[in-house]
Amino acid sequence: MKSLKQWSLRNKVILHVLVIGIITTLVLIVLYLRGQRNIIHSVSRQKAEVAGLMIENSLFQAMKEGKPEEVQDIISQTASSSYIKKIRIISAEGKILRSSHENEIGSSSEASIQNKLKELFSNGTRSNIYFLKPKSTIQNFRLIENRQECYACHSPQAKINGILEINVDYTAAAILLKKSQLKGILIGLVSISILIFIILRLFEKLVNRPISRLKGNMKTVQEGDLNIQFPVVKHDEIGNLAESFNAMVKKLREANQKIEHLHSQQMEKAEHLASIGELAAGLAHEMKNPIAGMKGALEIIGQKTDPADPKKEIFNEILLQIEKMHKVIQDLLSYAKPKEMSFSLVNPNECVENAIKLAQPQKKSKDIIFHFQKLANNTLARLDADKIQELMLNLMLNSISAIDNKGQIDIKLLKRNEKELEIIFEDNGKGIKKDHLSQIFNPFFTTKSRGTGLGLSICKKITAAHQGSIQVKSKEGKGTTFLIRLPVLQQGD
Repeated sequence: MKSLKQWSLRNKVILHVLVIGIITTLVLIVLYLRGQRNIIHSVSRQKAEVAGLMIENSLFQAMKEGKPEEVQDIISQTASSSYIKKIRIISAEGKILRSSHENEIGSSSEASIQNKLKELFSNGTRSNIYFLKPKSTIQNFRLIENRQECYACHSPQAKINGILEINVDYTAAAILLKKSQLKGILIGLVSISILIFIILRLFEKLVNRPISRLKGNMKTVQEGDLNIQFPVVKHDEIGNLAESFNAMVKKLREANQKIEHLHSQQMEKAEHLASIGELAAGLAHEMKNPIAGMKGALEIIGQKTDPADPKKEIFNEILLQIEKMHKVIQDLLSYAKPKEMSFSLVNPNECVENAIKLAQPQKKSKDIIFHFQKLANNTLARLDADKIQELMLNLMLNSISAIDNKGQIDIKLLKRNEKELEIIFEDNGKGIKKDHLSQIFNPFFTTKSRGTGLGLSICKKITAAHQGSIQVKSKEGKGTTFLIRLPVLQQGD
């Protein structure tokens, strides 16, 4: 069974409306029943009060006319009314002096009556009213004060002649109350049910249907159809949501068109570069052997030429140029058709040291110092030693070219995050222009008069093959820093 959090918005709204409706109905029913009961009790109390006053006045009138023997007749006649059950006059001690039931005259009243008489005296009021629910009866106790009209039969020193008890039957009012309550409950339930139905219908029309349609449209967009539009009928929150949806779809459509256009351009460029690469690789391969033959022949001729012969210098210059051509062809072949990676556990320090040895002769007359901070603790790395050496050598040759006369190259190998080898390569050469920084890793991009523009592109390929990253920071006139991170470290003995 789904939890409440997993319910749909529609089911949650229905649940909350039902709960609120039920609570509201119960509260209204309780308030209505209490109000009806208070009204019935108020009317019954007033009836008991009126009956008590009427009997009390009749008794005083009989005393005033000097006819105390008529008191019993007045009580009996008044008690014959349909809504009066019993009338009694009780002394302060609880003895029944007069009663509509003549057989109990002279006897003592019930213990419950005597307790109520004590309560009446202690409260200091002239009357008390009690509701006897099981018997649907109201008991009205009223003090009969000793007036001048009563002095003929009672001592003037007495303050109270007795207590008048009147039992009024309110069964008819109780039945009417029940009928009224039942009718009120039915009306309340019907009203709340209609209200709940109206609220749910409004929610269905104003919220649930638009959201369901919007959900369907979003699913259509998710499937790839970006030509769909949600009709904006109203300018409320749902309408604003529809407008936002349409704007989002429009932007997605525009972005998709741009992506398709860029993808088409990139594919054309890639195909073009692939064709050029294949052609260049083929030409380089075809040129490699003839150039190697020319180089070998010139070396033999140069060896047989006398050192004092002016042609010796020409042969040496030709060999130098052929060597440069051979280097360009080797770079082109290495980029177009790189050999497969060969990973093994090696010491990264050795790769850098070998690259420094190969770079030293390229300094020529420049005063360039190499500072190398080795990786400590004999840490080993799983990498292709030849490729890392090639990467470092390319960076060193670029730095040597960027330093005019005097400078230094700093290389640091650091351990980072236990598994990452960090290479920081810095020089204090002339730096790279800001506009060129985003292009330096592109194939064939170069600012040198002599160069293939493949060195840094090969560096990026080698870094990617090791699942690492290479970043560059440079300021003109201050130098360049390369940051290389390779996740290749393993702890050695």
